[in-house]
Amino acid sequence: MQTETEQVLDLKLAPSAAAQLDISAIITEHKLVHLHPHWFVDKEEQRGDILFVQLRDYETDREFSLGLRLHVFPEQAEEGQKKIMQIQLVDYGATELLFFTDQDKTRVRVRYSSRQDKQDVEQEVLLWIRALQEYLRLYTTRNPHTFFFRILMNKMMLQMNPSQRNICIMITKITIIEILVILILVVGYVYFS
Repeated sequence: MQTETEQVLDLKLAPSAAAQLDISAIITEHKLVHLHPHWFVDKEEQRGDILFVQLRDYETDREFSLGLRLHVFPEQAEEGQKKIMQIQLVDYGATELLFFTDQDKTRVRVRYSSRQDKQDVEQEVLLWIRALQEYLRLYTTRNPHTFFFRILMNKMMLQMNPSQRNICIMITKITIIEILVILILVVGYVYFS
């Protein structure tokens, strides 16, 4: 007999902002898989409305596969709990991620099956939810800062695998430090000479 457990987490997004997002334009199944910070996507295959992917975990080097289906709920007029989107998972320790607003909070409900080691799956799902939360946060406000990071995420970061992302971030940090050192040297030379 297979039992399921549930966990409800707070996304810390304003419900009014989350309700105004056009999720179907922002997130696709392809983006969902690439948003996880530790997953290499080896192979993708669309079968019907489910995307099946072969994955390799960057941290543990474990290879596994999963299927996912994204369902975006249309705007709902009634008060109280409003569903935003649902991610159904196949062949994985978690079976569903349901994003919803409940009064003054935006939350996600995760359902776990009892098949796999819940601790490992829970850690992977929490990383994934955190990445989704930050990605959605980029779309809740409209300013130059979030616009720049939206372009950076969509055009560059989501196209890379985890090791490429780490290398890119390291090179960016080194470049920023180099620019700061050069600026300090130039300002020091001009000011003290």
